[in-house]
Order: sequence, then structure tokens, then C-alpha cells
Amino acid sequence: MRRHLIAALLCGASLTACTAAFAETLLFGTSNAEQHPIVTKVLKPWADAVNAEGGGAVAIEMRHGPTMVNHENYYDRVMDDVVQVVWGMTVFDPGRFPRMLVSTLPLMVENSQQGSLALCRMHEKGAFADETGAIVPLLFVQFPQSAAHLNGAELTAMDQIAGKKIISGSPISAAIIQAYGGTPLSITITEQYQALQRGTADGTIMNYTAFPGFRLNEVTTNHLDLPLGGALGLVFMAKDRWDALSDEARAVLTKHSGCEASRTAGATVDGWEAEARGFVAAHGSHTFTVGSPEEVAELVARLGSRIEAGFAERVPGGVELIAAFREELAAAKP
Repeated sequence: MRRHLIAALLCGASLTACTAAFAETLLFGTSNAEQHPIVTKVLKPWADAVNAEGGGAVAIEMRHGPTMVNHENYYDRVMDDVVQVVWGMTVFDPGRFPRMLVSTLPLMVENSQQGSLALCRMHEKGAFADETGAIVPLLFVQFPQSAAHLNGAELTAMDQIAGKKIISGSPISAAIIQAYGGTPLSITITEQYQALQRGTADGTIMNYTAFPGFRLNEVTTNHLDLPLGGALGLVFMAKDRWDALSDEARAVLTKHSGCEASRTAGATVDGWEAEARGFVAAHGSHTFTVGSPEEVAELVARLGSRIEAGFAERVPGGVELIAAFREELAAAKP
């Protein structure tokens, strides 16, 4: 009672103070440095939009860096209510999101805008219900198709990764690496720089968006652009925390979440990917090779059916899930 009385008195002097006093404050753990592009381009603009309309209902406070939340523990942190909103990549917790790993399949997603919208629509139709029962996804952010990168070695064809140690971000990219004679390594994005610098790894399979933020341009020299699989990032809350919000707070968050917001985030990531590739080209000595249609066809012939069959073996209902993903991707083309 006393808190509300004080808040009411403050409201008489300051609308800002009134908003702060009554708003449901949600801590948003981003796992990344404040200046990282995923924060500046996607997560902070989203939080700012929520806060601009939050009024006395909801306010988001961002917490950056790995101290409170990191790339490995993001799910546990939001479930333990250390933070109330979190950003995480499903490939860093693949056992928890096996069906969502359909987003990592190569040769399917044309751009992030398309993939983000398709995955959100699949979620709305219940495709990932077993994986989202305890959470409420707010944004689906598909990342572009990964390319292959080596440090100090020629890379104009995938056969040149034979005998090399290549960092893999998913079971799919690991299968690609093995199919071409390489050895896949599981190394987190925050540790890739040192692994490539020290020679623990010879290369990585990664999209360009990661390069500026993690300075991977400094430890790679040769790049082969082929559609080698994507990745999915989520902004989400724990369901019980969502249910505890006021109707007004949920309405604000809902307005800035869902499939249209996911599509917009994906379009932002597409622009970021183009900028990041340009950044790599402008910083250091780099050689780029763009895979020809014939090379893409060879990749499909060598790996397409094998990768899809492997996914279907690991994921119950995988065949139907892949078919549904293709259908939603076709419908989501800009």
C-alpha cells in the first residue's frame, strides 16, 4: 500500500516516474556485448519498441555480456527467473530443440526474412509444440546460410577441406564436413577466434554475420560461398512468467512479437549479412569464391538426400517436418 501511495505522489510530479513505478520490469539477457550487431541491429530496437509503448504496463531492461546469461545457459537462466526475457541460438542447445534444427538444413532457405517467417508460422501451427511447451517465443530470427572459411589455405571447392579440422555449429554442418573428408570440431562461437588463431582448427562453417562481432576476419583468409545450412535464434520468455504478466503487459509484448516482427527481424539480418561480408572484404587479405550453380547441384546430389535422411532418423516425424518447412518457405518468399 505504501509503495503505491508513493508511486501516486510521484505521478503528480513526473509521468516518467509514474511509468517506472507501475511498469512490470523484465530483465532481458542478450548473452552478447552491448555493441554486438545482434544487439544493436535486432534486440535493442525490439526492446526500444516495446518500451516506447509499454507505458505503465511493461518495461524491458537489457543485460549484456556473459556474466548473467551466456550462450550455453540461456535456457536455464530464463527458466530460473534470473532474467525474464532471453536471446539464444538453438544450435547451442540442440538436444532441447531437435525439431527446430530443421532450420539448419542446407539448400533450403534463400534468405533470413523468408526463414524467420516460415519458422514462426510453423510454430503457430504447433510444429514445435514439444519444444516450446514451457516457453513463449516472441521472435524467431533465422540466420543466413553458412559459408566455408579457412585460415591460410586455398578454398575454391569443398574438396579442399579434406584432412582439415573444421568448426561445426550443428549436426548438419558436421555431416557436410565429414562428407568432404574433414574432421568436425564442436567449438563455441566465443572460442572460435583462439582456435583458428592457434591452429586448433583450420576453418569454420559460419555465416558472415558472426565475423565483425567476433573478429573472425582476423583469423580467416579464404572463403567459399555455398548454402551450407543456417541457424535459428529465439527471443523468448518462460511460460509461467508470461502467464503472470498483466493483460496490458502481454498485449504490448504481443504487438511487437510473432510472425510479422520475426519477418522484420529476418530482413534486418539479411542486410547485416551483406554488410558483414563487405566488412570482411575490407579488413585484411581475403579471397572469396562463390559456388557456381553446378557446384550447388553437386552438393545437392552428394548430400541432399543423405542429410535429410539423417535428420529424419534423429527427429521423430522428421520427414513430415521437412515437407512442412519447404511448404512454409515457399509461402514466405518475399
